[in-house]
Order: sequence, then structure tokens, then C-alpha cells
Amino acid sequence: MEITNFIALSVIVAAVLGIGLGTMTWAYFGKGSISVLFKEPILSSPEFPATDAGSKASVYFQAGIEAYQSGNYRKAKDKFSSAIQLVSTWAEAYHNRGLACANLRSDDDAVANLISASELYQQQGNGFAIDLIKQNLVALKQRKLEREKQKALKQ
Repeated sequence: MEITNFIALSVIVAAVLGIGLGTMTWAYFGKGSISVLFKEPILSSPEFPATDAGSKASVYFQAGIEAYQSGNYRKAKDKFSSAIQLVSTWAEAYHNRGLACANLRSDDDAVANLISASELYQQQGNGFAIDLIKQNLVALKQRKLEREKQKALKQ
């Protein structure tokens, strides 16, 4: 009798763990982890000197653009991160990484990247890009307020 109870309990625990892990995996990798707020990346990028780092960074940036446009925001984020590691002053790479983070529902990371991009744009005197960053931040704030409103309605 004890072995039967042990087996039944083991099956129940395994089922609960399986469902829990499956749900967490879906939320992290599946459509539950994506909320497309920004459909298009920033395409313009400055010309860098023909150094090895600049050339590699440009390749990563372009790969990030392609991944972003195909809806693979996690890969896009990784490619933009690689470009930033090589050229840490690349405002458009920070901007695009911020947009990708926002689409992956990582709003805090998105805000941090957008702020970094705005600081670099300011150093460049790029007022148009700063205005675009402001619009992006407003859109993130609106989404956050909508989520909070929906949470309040559920309670």
C-alpha cells in the first residue's frame, strides 16, 4: 500500500513540475514573452573607420536589423549587444537594443538602453533622434499604465 501511495504521489509531483516548467518556458521563449510595441528598428547608422572592430560591429548591427525585422527580437538584442561591445558609442545600436527589449517585455532594460541612446544622441547634437526617444519612452509608459490598469481590474 505504501509503494502505491508513493508512486501516485510521485506521478502527481512530476505532473505539477512538468506543467510549471512548461509554462515558465513558454512565458520566456514563447509568444507570452513578446509584446510588439515597436514594429521597425532604427535603420540609419554612422560610418565607422575601416577598423576591425568597426567592420565587425557593422556586421552585428546589420544582423540585428535583419533579426528585428523578422520578429526575432531576442536574437536582435544579442546582435545589437555584440555591436555595442565593439563600439560603445553607437547610439543607434543602444536605441535598437532598447526597442528589442521593449518588444520582449523587458521594459526596465528598454528604458536603460533608450536613455543611453539619448545621451549619445545629445553628444552628437541629434535632436530628431532625441525626440524619437521621447516618443518611445512615452509609448513604454502608456503600456505600463495600461498593464497596471488591467491588473487593478482583475483584483
